[in-house]
Amino acid sequence: MPKASQLSNEEVSEILHLKLLGKTVKEISKLLNRSKSMIYRVFTRKTPYEPKPRSGRPRATDILSDRRIQRMVSSQKMSVREITRASRLNYLRTLFIDEL
Repeated sequence: MPKASQLSNEEVSEILHLKLLGKTVKEISKLLNRSKSMIYRVFTRKTPYEPKPRSGRPRATDILSDRRIQRMVSSQKMSVREITRASRLNYLRTLFIDEL
């Protein structure tokens, strides 16, 4: 089974606000398109809601670097080596060029 998506802080505050307005769990789940069990979990949680840290490898680039690389690839045909030189990203050099 896939992991459930996490609730944002805005969604949690909206759930609590709708509960204060007197909405039922079923109504809240339909309004926010979330499961009833997730809504119940927000109500019964004893500690403040904070998303759990996810496991996995940390990102090597930030969003701006990803966009820059996508623009380079889509605007002109470039090899991995040319992209690495143009974007000055050392991690690409270690990941791809060593394999070539």
